[in-house]
Amino acid sequence: FFFFPDFISSKDLGACATRRDARRMAKKRDRRRRAKEAQRTANAKAAPDTVADKGRSAFVRKDYDTALKLFTQAIEEDKSNEKLYSNRSATHINLSNFDEALEDAESCIKLKADWHKGYFRKGVALEKLLRYQEARSAFKEAEKLAPEDASTLKSLEQIEDLLKELAISLEETTADNPDNDRFTTMVKWMKDGGCKFPKLYLKYYSQDYRGVHTLCKIPPNDCVLYVPLKFLMTNEVAMESEIGRAIQKSGYEMRSEHSWLAVYLIQEKHNPNSFWKPYIDILPDKYGNMPMLFGDIYKKFLKGSYSLTMAANRMESLRAEYDGICAKCPAFRKYMFLEFVWGRLAVITRIFGLNIHGKKTSALVPYADMLNHITEKQTDWQYDDKRKGYTMITNRGVARGEQIFDSYGRKCNGRYFVNYGFTIDQNFIDNDAVFRASLPRDDPHFMMKLKYLHNSPTREFQVPPTYSEDVSVLSENMKPRNMFSFFRFLHARDKELMLLSSADGYQIKDVGPISIRNEIAVLKHIQQVARDGLTKFPDPLSTDHKLLKVNNFMDMNHRNCVMMRSGEKETLHWFIRLADMAIPMLKMPWKDLKRQAAKCHQQRSRFNYYVTTVIVPLVKNQK
Repeated sequence: FFFFPDFISSKDLGACATRRDARRMAKKRDRRRRAKEAQRTANAKAAPDTVADKGRSAFVRKDYDTALKLFTQAIEEDKSNEKLYSNRSATHINLSNFDEALEDAESCIKLKADWHKGYFRKGVALEKLLRYQEARSAFKEAEKLAPEDASTLKSLEQIEDLLKELAISLEETTADNPDNDRFTTMVKWMKDGGCKFPKLYLKYYSQDYRGVHTLCKIPPNDCVLYVPLKFLMTNEVAMESEIGRAIQKSGYEMRSEHSWLAVYLIQEKHNPNSFWKPYIDILPDKYGNMPMLFGDIYKKFLKGSYSLTMAANRMESLRAEYDGICAKCPAFRKYMFLEFVWGRLAVITRIFGLNIHGKKTSALVPYADMLNHITEKQTDWQYDDKRKGYTMITNRGVARGEQIFDSYGRKCNGRYFVNYGFTIDQNFIDNDAVFRASLPRDDPHFMMKLKYLHNSPTREFQVPPTYSEDVSVLSENMKPRNMFSFFRFLHARDKELMLLSSADGYQIKDVGPISIRNEIAVLKHIQQVARDGLTKFPDPLSTDHKLLKVNNFMDMNHRNCVMMRSGEKETLHWFIRLADMAIPMLKMPWKDLKRQAAKCHQQRSRFNYYVTTVIVPLVKNQK
């Protein structure tokens, strides 16, 4: 304790306390000053003063572009420094420049063959290039030089586990493969040419149905397929071929760019020494699943379906293209029409749209075109300018033995069926039906309306069961709102029509809800068109549902026919129900509709969307 004599006054005590506080403050300031000086000294020591140091600093910050430039500059100044090549190799890996990463790793090894880091970098690059056996050898070399290096041991363990998982027996991957010999030839042709797909194999489910499966567990963002440019059959390759040049010289203009690849396929199919022979040999000899080639037995199941008309139109288009080429190009006349149909079907069912070195093109990509469709994307693919080839990357994890899919995008079953020869279940929101309507001759405003219709009184729409803009189609005649706009125009009367025609930039497809009277007439008209559409089918929707539930079909074509027609009927029934539910609501006073409208706002559905965007504004504005 402190003892203060009684002769010290309180004033003196206060002065002592003040001096002690001052000394404490001074010491604190001194400590802070010394700490700042020490930090400045440390920063000065840590600050990169060489180009290589700056490169390492940029790498740590994950500024890999800057790091690459700095390491490249440092190598130009000192080409004998193995560490610089090691660092640049690591940088290339982070920039997905895997070939360049491998080159730098090799350079590092040449400069210092007894340093494990060069072999480690080489192993990482080889693994990214899907060359797993070589990657394991590189990691083993690194392990010999640094048996306790944690990164090397971890990478070696992972690659060995992967190779063990990939070691599925030949019997597992080739059993029940009716095209094993042809497919094995194609795989060897691709692998010998630098294609990489070590984690995939082909599995047959039936004579005509196959899929691509995984040999091991695959994580997200993993490259599962690499096909170099030489193995991409592009439009440019086709156009520069013998038959391609002959057609260009003839002056004929192709109706479809797909025809370039089709004629090239036909030419190469007749060439026993073609570079593409291993690929062409695994293509189907016939396309019996395509509606345009159906006989009467399957057409009977499609009676009433618009897919029959769609398929017939497609065949007429192919005939016109074939006849046009033959008329102008004598060199093509040696090929038969059905060969041309085969070529076009091979193309449309397998085509990829790519951007190669900044130029958009279409291409056939061996192996990639064997993946089956799934609506939600499982893979992303593109032409990679850096790697000079097509790459397919997973966007989610895939289990060992699981089928791996591509996505053809959201489409109605009509497009899947006619273009690709299959249908999918649970596709209600994207299925569609055809609605056709004409301006009646007895319309009191016939001549005025006909003028706005450009003397074309009839319109045909192929729309899904919704009023929303969230649809999978791009064509104007496939958007539900455009159909409603046309029907509103048909039923516009007197002042309604004058109001529409006076609007700036007026277009038929932009007609919004006009009035309660008009909207009720529209719904009744659409409902009647839907009912008429249902009468064209021999069987009711309930029959289709029973057949699909029992699932006892003569073959897949039979099932696809039932799936196709049921999707159309479901769409027609939706528009019938829409009118049944919406018309009474349009007749309600606002005070009664308000309660139902509140529930529609809270619960999202296709019908509720129509209520909130059409019925509510019409009724509320006329309260």
